[in-house]
Amino acid sequence: MDLSYTPEEEAFRAKVRKWLQDNVPAHDQNRTLESARAWQRKLHEGGFLGAAWPKEYGGAGLSEMEQAILNEEMVRARAPQPINQMAIWWVGPALMKHGTEEQKKRFIPRILTCEEIWATGYSEPSSGSDMAAARTSAVRDGDFYVVNGQKIWTTLAHISDWYFILVRTSTEGPKWAGLTMLLMDLKSPGVSIKPIKQIDGGSEFNEVFMTDVRVPVANRLGDEGQGWEVVSSALVNERSGIAGSIRADQSLEWIVTTARQQGKTRDPNVRQKIADLAIKGSIMRCAGLRSMTDSLNQRLNPHLSAAMKLMGTLLVQEFSETGVELLGPYGCLMNDSRAPFEGKWSKQYLGDRSMTIAGGTSEVQRNIVAQRVLGLPRR
Repeated sequence: MDLSYTPEEEAFRAKVRKWLQDNVPAHDQNRTLESARAWQRKLHEGGFLGAAWPKEYGGAGLSEMEQAILNEEMVRARAPQPINQMAIWWVGPALMKHGTEEQKKRFIPRILTCEEIWATGYSEPSSGSDMAAARTSAVRDGDFYVVNGQKIWTTLAHISDWYFILVRTSTEGPKWAGLTMLLMDLKSPGVSIKPIKQIDGGSEFNEVFMTDVRVPVANRLGDEGQGWEVVSSALVNERSGIAGSIRADQSLEWIVTTARQQGKTRDPNVRQKIADLAIKGSIMRCAGLRSMTDSLNQRLNPHLSAAMKLMGTLLVQEFSETGVELLGPYGCLMNDSRAPFEGKWSKQYLGDRSMTIAGGTSEVQRNIVAQRVLGLPRR
């Protein structure tokens, strides 16, 4: 196995790193929607957005390896993520694979330029992240589907224009077989969006209520009953990759800095904990390299991505828990002048509670790993 990069790939990395040094905006806690749109457009103009997308769809036509290098460097530079990242991860690739030519022409160009922001509707109050148990219904009425139901934990729905939503069009056969993917205008009559106040003070998650919402049949992505296939392939894009190991390296560096500031670097328990975190970060990197190798060889491995998602989100929480523990009572402070690191550890600790829910709960990922990787029986 050769894990080295070619001279051309190293040259591309240097180009990306220099561009990011010159263009990454200063950290701003009061980031606005317009400034977020402007940053995404700048990435697009620089050729660093949708980098692996074909040029005909507005992408840079770069290789998957170059896309992976770009992801690494973005994280290393602590650059803001594109505001339309869910459309870039999920909606765009799904449209390219399953969409009609009319759908591709209508929706794809507006994703990279951030003219239209997308949210994704999977989880429901009665089924959590068990997407196959989705109950939001879509009943055919001529050239329209009439949609009724509720989604929850929808990221950025309150600022989004369109909804990539999984609905139930049939109750016959296995429950996953009756699912269909629709592209819904969130400004449609009958749509109500309610932000959820989070424990860290933010409200990026939302409840979305739909009452007799009419969606044109022309906005169905793929065939009826193909929703499970569409969404399963899309989720692999979120749960795979090597950029997560860079985040782990950065978190480890921050943990070491915190331990030094607190005078705990000689504490054997602290040293052991840091060593454990370093080992887990290395495991994440190896899993990411394996996932990237699968992608480069066109091997779809959703089971590995489920394991990576499970480990990655648990590791994120473990880092923030360790940071708060190192600070002792001061780890409880957030919006206080006495809070170490301006309260970043406490805010991250609270925010990280959501990570084992977003993108599929840890319970669901454990079931996938148990059944499809370890071959354990269902009970």
